[in-house]
Amino acid sequence: MTKFLLGFFSFGWLRGLDFLPSLLLRLFLAPMLWFSGSKKLGLFVEPDINWLFPVTWFDSATYDASVKVLSATPMPVPEIMNGVIGGIEVIGAFLLVIGFAVRWISLPLLALIGFTILLALGDENVVTAGENLLMTHAYNTDVTIDHLTVRVMYFLMVLSLFFMGAGRFFSIDWFLYRKLQRSIDKQEVSSSASQDNPFNLGSNAYPHNSFALGGTSASDKKF
Repeated sequence: MTKFLLGFFSFGWLRGLDFLPSLLLRLFLAPMLWFSGSKKLGLFVEPDINWLFPVTWFDSATYDASVKVLSATPMPVPEIMNGVIGGIEVIGAFLLVIGFAVRWISLPLLALIGFTILLALGDENVVTAGENLLMTHAYNTDVTIDHLTVRVMYFLMVLSLFFMGAGRFFSIDWFLYRKLQRSIDKQEVSSSASQDNPFNLGSNAYPHNSFALGGTSASDKKF
């Protein structure tokens, strides 16, 4: 009865599906990051793209428009930072899809979203923004009109992904972890077997009788 209650309240029987939250968050955030980053970089916006010529993948006019928007913020060197931010978003989208280095890419994403939250707070009174976030967003039928709420939601999702990781089964991180862990386990087993081998000169199999290794005992060293 105790085991049943423990499993019932801990939901241990759902442990096999614990990969779903990370996977769904990754697949939910990746398209938005791709759209935002590719728009900043001017990627694939022209209808006459020639896939055999990467030069046609970029549109300088779209990039300059994004730089102009970024220039209206306190961001330094917008001409460069626009490319950096767009690159982080595009790379982040790709890494989230394949589930590689998810925790590492979450860090710059958290910094970018946090910066946009600070900008949103700077556009209006902080007290008013806090009241809108805590009191009204839950009753808002169209949450997209509250930009601060949306940004906080994105921040919390990326933060959750940072602590959860890429998840099992459907991520490169998980396969790399298993491979490295197995390699470490094999090294530890091999090292343990080597220490227990009496034919190994570095073995501790005879700690109290060094004559077994052809040496001198601790008592003989006193004389």
